[in-house]
Amino acid sequence: MLPWQYATIFLSLALASYVQTLTGFAFGLIVMGLLAALEVLPIESAALLCTLLALFNNTMALRGHWRDIDLSLLRRLLLFGMVMLPVGYYLAIWLGESRAPLLGMLLGFVILIACIVLMRSPEPRDTRSPDWQFRVAGMLSGLMGGLFAANGPPLVVMLYRQPMTLVAIRCTLLGTFLIMGLARMGFSLVSPGRAGEQLHELLVLGVVGSVVVAGATELARRLPPPLSDLALRRIAYAILLLASLNLIAKGLMA
Repeated sequence: MLPWQYATIFLSLALASYVQTLTGFAFGLIVMGLLAALEVLPIESAALLCTLLALFNNTMALRGHWRDIDLSLLRRLLLFGMVMLPVGYYLAIWLGESRAPLLGMLLGFVILIACIVLMRSPEPRDTRSPDWQFRVAGMLSGLMGGLFAANGPPLVVMLYRQPMTLVAIRCTLLGTFLIMGLARMGFSLVSPGRAGEQLHELLVLGVVGSVVVAGATELARRLPPPLSDLALRRIAYAILLLASLNLIAKGLMA
């Protein structure tokens, strides 16, 4: 790999870690969107690296806040999410073998739809949503997590509508991402697909990247930017929209 590729990977990881720590989501979307759009790594390899470092980032972000996780809600979200996770993972392997442009375009559409949905600001409900809505959100999250290691959007949309404190929402999101990430990493080690060809290099990137993630996460905890939550989200959405349109255009021209 060339120096600019390493720089791109580490800058993407730093940006994603910073935003995720402040908002509770977007690590997978930003890392996958930027690395795939700039063609720094194949999508399968980027997803494996993203999974590995998301585990580290989520654990750090949850430090001191484990008690704020809503365990009852966590179980509901994971119930069907863990069922769909392997479906998405093996679908990604199948698509990635000979249909890389199609997989990239699919990622682009997923990011684009996620941005459109996340840009909405739904009013919180007075009561919790019915169980079937949590199950659907969990299923979609598991499918996206298996495909692209980016399982946040369905859960973010769902949880931010609930009558919960912001701390509980973010910690429950991070806890869900942590458990699904551990499961996806297990599948990656057992059946790594094309990413297995770069496994040694990805592990080295993961070790160095963990330092970058730790630094960006700690920076976000100690020195949050002088921006409102809405302004920070808009910046993240702008980055994601550009990455998604780039991926879609490349897929259509392939």
